[in-house]
Amino acid sequence: ACRQIKHPHQLIGTSPLFFERELYMVYTPKLPTGLLEELLSAALGRGAEMADIYAEQSGYTSVISDDRKINTSARQEGGVGIRVVSNQHTYYAVAASDNPKELLALAMQVADAAEAGDPCESPVTLNGRPSPLGPQFVRELTEIGAGERLETVRANEELAWSGEERVRQVSIRYSDHQRDVQIASSHTSEVIEHTLGLTEYSAAIYAGADGDLQMGTFGRAVYGGPEEFKGDDSFEEVTLRARRNALHALDADEAPRGVMPVVFEPGENGVLFHEACGHGMEADLVERGSAFAGKMGEPVASELVTLIDDGTIPHAPGSYGVDDEGVAAKKTTMIREGVLESYLHSIVTASREGVEPTGSARRQDYRYPPIPRMRNTYIDQGDTPAADIIAQTERGLFAQEMGWGGQVDVVTGRFTTGVQLAWLIENGKLVRPVKGATLSGVGIETLKNIDMVGDDLDVVRCSGRCGKGQAVPIGVGMPTVRVSALLVGGSGEAVQQ
Repeated sequence: ACRQIKHPHQLIGTSPLFFERELYMVYTPKLPTGLLEELLSAALGRGAEMADIYAEQSGYTSVISDDRKINTSARQEGGVGIRVVSNQHTYYAVAASDNPKELLALAMQVADAAEAGDPCESPVTLNGRPSPLGPQFVRELTEIGAGERLETVRANEELAWSGEERVRQVSIRYSDHQRDVQIASSHTSEVIEHTLGLTEYSAAIYAGADGDLQMGTFGRAVYGGPEEFKGDDSFEEVTLRARRNALHALDADEAPRGVMPVVFEPGENGVLFHEACGHGMEADLVERGSAFAGKMGEPVASELVTLIDDGTIPHAPGSYGVDDEGVAAKKTTMIREGVLESYLHSIVTASREGVEPTGSARRQDYRYPPIPRMRNTYIDQGDTPAADIIAQTERGLFAQEMGWGGQVDVVTGRFTTGVQLAWLIENGKLVRPVKGATLSGVGIETLKNIDMVGDDLDVVRCSGRCGKGQAVPIGVGMPTVRVSALLVGGSGEAVQQ
């Protein structure tokens, strides 16, 4: 349980600024170590088990072009969050202030709300530790000029329109977000400072002909700057892929419906398993009775399936050096050869289960307490040559690219997600494109129905956010995978198994 504490200094928003700086000139908050120690001692003063301080200063810019109309925005904001954990409950309050008296009053108020009985009389002593966050994750986005952002958007909008008369509307979005963070924890007895710089780019393109209008989307996100958008992830390739998706839908037949084998292209389609099973293995949702609760050490998938969540992949949007509790990121195997091996834990959930935290505690920003979240989640590669999987499928659907988003009921494990780009498979070959497909199933059943896993793993830097009361960037991935039976929804012909 988490209880948000009301406080007179809980000023959420972009004004007044946490620190008054020139717009988008981001600086690490660097509250003095002595103040952090005093705040933690006050927060623990009513007998709570642990407390931490999360101070953040962030700057955000975006450039959006919609049919050649440019909109730009920039903002800077920040604040301090104080969390106290007592008797299995979390108490959290925030202040848009760095005033020591106000922060001390806030810490005492949270301590009062979490009162456990026996006061903690030992002062907290913190040790400074540099974050293990390597330079591969950090980009000083303040170095990027406004002209560079505008040129990227304008050039790619023109690319989307060029050479294709069926394009009807183009929207290009570029944004970057730099966060300077300071974490002080009584659990680790450390204060850590680090910087995260996330750049995102996406395109949404409509194509039309003969009264039909279809949309194609695509996007990428990296921890780093524009220089990391290269190769298949370049701004130009992202733009052209969005246009290809729109044109594909324009030329496609309606998807068939029924239960059938579904083959997934590697990479982006890992979002299916993010939705189908990843949330059900986040420890706070396990505690609420997810479909994976009570199944530790049991088979929950085909023996071909090893499912991994990794926070250490360079530049991936779900990566970082330390999580939002100050725990080092790591690679966590959740399912190994079909057997459930680990949930994703924060310090709080791990302490309740008597296990080690997995470095999976994340928060959208200082306004939110940390909770267990996925990072970069993927099915590990197998031994089957990818080309053999389609060749050995007599009839079914090839899901080339999933749609954005999906829904899952973590208690039952039932999920639904859309497919943006798909093909009908007949006699081991892709015969024609189809549109409008949705996929539905139950997470554990779907995992158990995986009967072929390719040797072509691709973990991608997808854009967008995963929502769970608060939104965070994530990565997904997979090799070519076949699910032997999955419910496909579409308005085309019915398929009989």
